[in-house]
Amino acid sequence: MMKRLGLGLLIIGLAVFLFLPSPGRAAGDAVETAPAFQALGKLDKALQTGDMNRADRAFDAYKAWWLKNKNEIKKQSLTASSQIEQQTANISIALLNDQKEDVAQALKTLEDLLTQYKEGAFADTNPGEKASLSTYIKKLESTKTLIKEKKWPEAEQHIRMLQQEWLTVEGDVVSQSQTVYTESEKNLVLLSAYIAQPDSREKALPLIEDMINALKPLAATKYGLIDAAMIPLREGLEALLVVGALLSFAKKAESKRANRWIWGGALAALAVCLGIGCLVSFALSSLAFSQNNALINGLSGVLASVMLLYVSYWLHRNADIKRWNAFIRAKSEKAITNGRMMSFAAIAFLAILREGIETVIFLIGMVGRMSAGQLIGGIALGCAALAAIGVLMLKVGVKLPLKPFFLVSSFIVFYLCFKFMGSGINSLQMAGILPSAVENYLPSVPFLSIYPSWYSTAPQALFLAAALVTVLNNLRLKWSHALKTKEAS
Repeated sequence: MMKRLGLGLLIIGLAVFLFLPSPGRAAGDAVETAPAFQALGKLDKALQTGDMNRADRAFDAYKAWWLKNKNEIKKQSLTASSQIEQQTANISIALLNDQKEDVAQALKTLEDLLTQYKEGAFADTNPGEKASLSTYIKKLESTKTLIKEKKWPEAEQHIRMLQQEWLTVEGDVVSQSQTVYTESEKNLVLLSAYIAQPDSREKALPLIEDMINALKPLAATKYGLIDAAMIPLREGLEALLVVGALLSFAKKAESKRANRWIWGGALAALAVCLGIGCLVSFALSSLAFSQNNALINGLSGVLASVMLLYVSYWLHRNADIKRWNAFIRAKSEKAITNGRMMSFAAIAFLAILREGIETVIFLIGMVGRMSAGQLIGGIALGCAALAAIGVLMLKVGVKLPLKPFFLVSSFIVFYLCFKFMGSGINSLQMAGILPSAVENYLPSVPFLSIYPSWYSTAPQALFLAAALVTVLNNLRLKWSHALKTKEAS
């Protein structure tokens, strides 16, 4: 059965590859920015002399340049276009209200943005070329300089840009080092939190230095078949554990209907991932999709986590052989109710959606970095490995005695529930839905998706408390039953 999942992932990978625009296709050279800098220089001098009429004329000259070129810049870089547009609007409003300090601040930011655009620092500039990890590191270096100079508003803006553009390079990182990938994603949230809190700003500099040092060795690495294979294998393994546990349970219960529901949820998620891959390929850049991706990952992670908590409890509860036998005898083939089957389908859908979207985006990022044969071969190899692991899981799971099967399954599901909650909250913080607030006294264990923020730590702590109460209560009932049996004999 798990071969279907591996085949589905392979089809998605191949389809995304085939639907992608060719690496050589896309926008022209960067727009000439000299007239813009000249006009903005005149605006700056006018502000210093207090000549607001001259400032207005200089800004009109800049706006004429912007109206002429903004569509071309937008084609080359959606991020550059939107950020330049925002600062242009800020200057217009500040000039209208005669707010010289606000004009000066927005002017400095605008000049920085135009300099970055001119130097090709925006990840989606010239979309015919793939976003470069080296370019991303240059942006980190630029942000580091701003932090050193204590230019906090500019540094905060740069960090937001780094968060948005992370999706364009994270495939490069995760294909080489899961540890660096996890740490970097965590550090992007921490940087935002440290800059926002004046008493924590001194921690931002060593943190961004660590991030740069970790990413630099990966920037010059060449990619091959194994790198492409590791993406579906790494990203699909956790989803496979969820679906495998559900399918093993359905097989134990001899419920074909439950099996169909689980497969229906899994295949529906694969279809959605394929659709999103095509959307990103045809209509959007991966950068434009990055914030939506973080939001989808966050929401699906949190929802899947809550549902998996219930499944973990249910599996642990049915580890009692007498309870399981009574459950099966009472309802036979209909032992798994329609509501529970729908919840199983939803869990399979959310688990695969969460991992599948990242897999598709990562694979899109690999196009153009290796030969087509290596990429397709790598996808096939990774999916074949996933399918083999899935088949092994089903065979071993079915052969396990009931009690060990349910205990092991409940532990695996709880682990994923715990991890999905932490990573889901972290993704929502990356998307800006939740504040990037951190506390220094809280632990940080990225491998388990434990981050130093109460937004993620609090629900994880509640999950642990609920698990502990459940285990202790079951032990109490077991001991009580054993004691009554002993007294009766």
